[in-house]
Amino acid sequence: MKKLYFMALGFASLLFSAQQTISFENSENYTLGSVHNQNGWEVTLNSEEQPINNQEVSNEFATEGTNALKISVDENEDFGWFPIFGAAKQLSSSYDFNNLTVEFDVYISELEGSTFEFGTWGIAGDEFMPISVYSFNYTGNTEIVTSEDYDYDTADFTWEPNTWYHLKTEITADSIKYYINNNLVYTGENFSKTNLEGLNFVHDNFAGSAYIDNIKINNENLSVNTVKSQKLMIYPNPVKEVLNVKIPEGEKIRSLEIYNVLGQKVAQFTDQREISLHTLKSGIYVLKVLTDKGSLYNTKIIKE
Repeated sequence: MKKLYFMALGFASLLFSAQQTISFENSENYTLGSVHNQNGWEVTLNSEEQPINNQEVSNEFATEGTNALKISVDENEDFGWFPIFGAAKQLSSSYDFNNLTVEFDVYISELEGSTFEFGTWGIAGDEFMPISVYSFNYTGNTEIVTSEDYDYDTADFTWEPNTWYHLKTEITADSIKYYINNNLVYTGENFSKTNLEGLNFVHDNFAGSAYIDNIKINNENLSVNTVKSQKLMIYPNPVKEVLNVKIPEGEKIRSLEIYNVLGQKVAQFTDQREISLHTLKSGIYVLKVLTDKGSLYNTKIIKE
């Protein structure tokens, strides 16, 4: 059973150029305070379906400019056995795993506090898949996620608090190289072989804070228009009210389900080629279509 801790994500309006940088500045339309619903970022929801506290755009520390993303303890919530609290963003474009570099800066306030994980993810079939994940253990050890089931291996690096570190992963079809401050600390198999769909920065809500800044993604320019997955076609995408669904000839729709990236089902329909999404909040979702032939199609949709 995979450890799934992805948050429901909001609408990401920005189409990425060859290099997309996120540094949480006012010039990028970020404001101080909760990062929830800012430029497609979403925060872990509590038992009352409300975003937890203290996952925010902060001006306390930064490597470039004045702001950074801060993920910190919410004392109203219990600590977790796994890092499941924090902020995530689904990107408006997929990025090819065959030639991809992802980098960002991180800063952790204390040892013997929370374990923080900084990673990327994709979607494989109908499940979310980790791609590259650094785990900064509360003891000072650094670990790397090495499988879709969240197995870990120790990296050749010990971190210290109150220090900025530059993390970079170089992803190819066969391997992932993990760098810290431009030093290679681990080389592992590209076990997921899945295109990059989003970013995920989380902790176990024990103690302390982490700051993330200056996120860069290098890849070809991809934009989201009409999305095709296998032989599934949907339009318009982004969608305001009514989404049209077209499947291969000779198949009939048995059911349509819409999920947020936490894996929660937020809508369900039967035998419809036009579905009304007016009750959904603005955001990015996964549509799953099951046909009478047993085929399962899934694709990403954007609700305006």
